[in-house]
Amino acid sequence: MENAVLTVSEIRECERFTMQKQGISSLQLMEQAGAACAETLYYNVLLYDIQDVYFYVGTGNNGGDGVVMAIQLLEEHHLTNQLHLVICAPENARYSSEMEYQLQRWQTVSEQYENAHTIHYSADNQLLEREEDIVVDALFGIGLNKPVTGFFADVIRHINESPAYVVSVDVPSGLFSDQHTPDNNAVVIADKVLSVQFQKTAFLLPENNGYVGEIEVVDIGMELSDNLENIKRMTLEKDGMLRLFRPRPRYAHKGTFGHGLLVAGCERMPGAAVLAAKSAMRGGMGKLTVHSVKSVCQTLAITLPEAIHHLDDNEQYVSRIDWNSLPENLNAVALGPGLGTQKPTVAVMKDILDTVKFPLVIDADALNMLAENRTWLAFLPPYSILTPHFAEFERLAGKPSDDFDRLERAKQFAQRYTVILVLKGHHTVVTLPDGRQFFNTTGNAGMATAGSGDVLTGLILSLLAQGYPPEHAAMLGVFLHGAAGDAYAHDNDPRTLIASDLPEYLSDGILAMKNVEWR
Repeated sequence: MENAVLTVSEIRECERFTMQKQGISSLQLMEQAGAACAETLYYNVLLYDIQDVYFYVGTGNNGGDGVVMAIQLLEEHHLTNQLHLVICAPENARYSSEMEYQLQRWQTVSEQYENAHTIHYSADNQLLEREEDIVVDALFGIGLNKPVTGFFADVIRHINESPAYVVSVDVPSGLFSDQHTPDNNAVVIADKVLSVQFQKTAFLLPENNGYVGEIEVVDIGMELSDNLENIKRMTLEKDGMLRLFRPRPRYAHKGTFGHGLLVAGCERMPGAAVLAAKSAMRGGMGKLTVHSVKSVCQTLAITLPEAIHHLDDNEQYVSRIDWNSLPENLNAVALGPGLGTQKPTVAVMKDILDTVKFPLVIDADALNMLAENRTWLAFLPPYSILTPHFAEFERLAGKPSDDFDRLERAKQFAQRYTVILVLKGHHTVVTLPDGRQFFNTTGNAGMATAGSGDVLTGLILSLLAQGYPPEHAAMLGVFLHGAAGDAYAHDNDPRTLIASDLPEYLSDGILAMKNVEWR
């Protein structure tokens, strides 16, 4: 499962399973890891026209990985750059047996190469790397669970003060993989991380953005253990999403692709409804009915003539829905964008909860109404899809102490209320009622703009109307929403993106998912 995001204990189990299944030792697995990471690093050396390469290696197996990489660069890749192995060990330090073995190998190998150098790091023997050099951080791996102090904290400070390009092996040294890393911890600031075989949760959270640069998952031949039956965290990747995506039947008609109802907009905020409606239609649904106020419907008549209007009696805000006058074939409902929270609108929300028995898409002001009327959460149709940003989620579930706590609160919330929670952000997280969490891998910073969430609401509504199961509609909607943003960024500077661009680039995002070239 190439998209698994594993905990340290799960990775240890995969290491054990791989060694047993492949009949190899921990030393041989280290050799595989070092060789794969060295190959990746080698192409980075060529790409960036690097001069010297400095390996800062610790006393454990992460250090052993670094030594193997250094040996591989010399013996297998015939590196001609000056290569420095910087051994970082305080006085009387104990090495792991694998690290001791690799250091003995290094001593023999380095004697054969004039460009191979060994340095013992000390406060009196600090190096002066240049901007055109590479520093490889192989001090600590994923097993670290306490703050780095003393000698190694000094090494980390030196690395962070270096102008060189910094590559961390498996994890930036000092960063905790499975729990919050306190702000005052000594942590390597990595330009690139070579994540061995699997992603780590810490890499996907905003709080660690300052430590984790570009991430490259390196395949070292480690296998997923048969004992790990219930992996709880994964990433959304193109291949998996493509398997969910349904082709359009040749003899289809508009009824084939569903009929959705969007309850959105008010006189003060008409644009949110328009954005959601455009996205819903671009998402492939057959028919869309929009219940809103007169000004919104007038705008839609011009900007989206394909939409069906269901006019509210009030001209300022949504105040009542006459269900008898709505089409009988509605099979998906979304509410929230631009609604406002006036008392009559709150009553409409309660009416929808009492009337609609299939999963809803709930966003924006509808989420705020739920936060103000928390007993209503128990009446949400099972597998309804809630799409809060961080502040909206805090109003629903309380303020988290850190990003790991936020993930745990999202899991507890989804399980307690049997809903799908789409927690929006750079790596939007889709949490299912069974506790599984999926991190999105598409999208860019240009999408941090007003109305982007309204577009996502419309897209998920569209997929629900087309008959996608709620969990697939949420995951695919999030992925395609980000893919549209990436398609825009392919043609334009992402900072110029506005939310109304996203529906227009949705087609390019879908084509990219299908490996068809952008226009």
